Amino acid sequence: MDKYYTAKTDTRRCLRYLPGQFTRLPNRYYTFRYGGIDFFALDSNTINEPLPLPDTKEGQVYRLSLQKRRSELEREQQKIRETSEKLNPNKPSDAEQIDDLQSNLSQIEEMIVDIEKQLNTPRNTVVDTEQLEWLKQRLINSWNSSEVRGRVVYFHHPPYVTEATKCQQAQTLAVRSRIRKVLNAVASEVNFLTQGRPIVDLVLNGHAHCMEHIETLDTNNADSNINWIVCGGSGHSLRRQRKEGADLCNYFPISDEKESKIIARSHLFLGRNGSGSHKRRPYSGLRIDVKEGTPPKFVVKPLVAERYQREWHQPKIESFTI
Repeated sequence: MDKYYTAKTDTRRCLRYLPGQFTRLPNRYYTFRYGGIDFFALDSNTINEPLPLPDTKEGQVYRLSLQKRRSELEREQQKIRETSEKLNPNKPSDAEQIDDLQSNLSQIEEMIVDIEKQLNTPRNTVVDTEQLEWLKQRLINSWNSSEVRGRVVYFHHPPYVTEATKCQQAQTLAVRSRIRKVLNAVASEVNFLTQGRPIVDLVLNGHAHCMEHIETLDTNNADSNINWIVCGGSGHSLRRQRKEGADLCNYFPISDEKESKIIARSHLFLGRNGSGSHKRRPYSGLRIDVKEGTPPKFVVKPLVAERYQREWHQPKIESFTI
């Protein structure tokens, strides 16, 4: 490993990043401080393994429901493929329909993969507990430093999102559970320092094919009242918001308990919407400016290029302040 490191910091050795030659590490997480703000980069690929299905009656019932759902999705897949084959991609109206069908097919394929992961998660699931412990200690250190005025955490898989495919995905729930436990542990150590502020000021994620600003409400945990921004809408196959809309409730897939309490609310969602000739595809990125003061204010500017009726448009999306 020494071949690919060139220096050391007070937190970890620095990687000599060589595109196409050396780009991956077992532990790809780090922290740095800039402008009085501590930034924490995590590798969520090592903490997103779905929680194993319990070896209980409820777990078995849920396993059977997953298997049934997988069969339904596979039949739906076949119908979509058969319908697509009958359409002419050179005909504009057919091309729009093919695009919708392909988007649906992509979502179904992802849902099937998610089901397979849940069904095949081993009992001895390997989770990067070292990284989670590292994050806990670094956040505690951050709160004990008078030089720090804010904290930003960023990683790939969003714990909170209303994009239809990802909102209740097993990976989403697994990452939420593990990040929540870390924040709870930090809160128990530094609660006297926070003066009512959330443990972190802002969380940035990707993975979901949309742009979204979500704010957690009272979750009964230390991930309450945090702003979460998903920026994953700059590539192929934008996704729609879930039919249930902007509010997220507690979700217990293996329980008779039906919790209706709203724990998060989406304030902005930019993703595929409309259908046929009225379909819109708002591809997005963002810019964030940080203001002075403690706690810091973040001015978020969504940047959007929208494909609509075979032309590109630049809708103006107002900036908002966190």
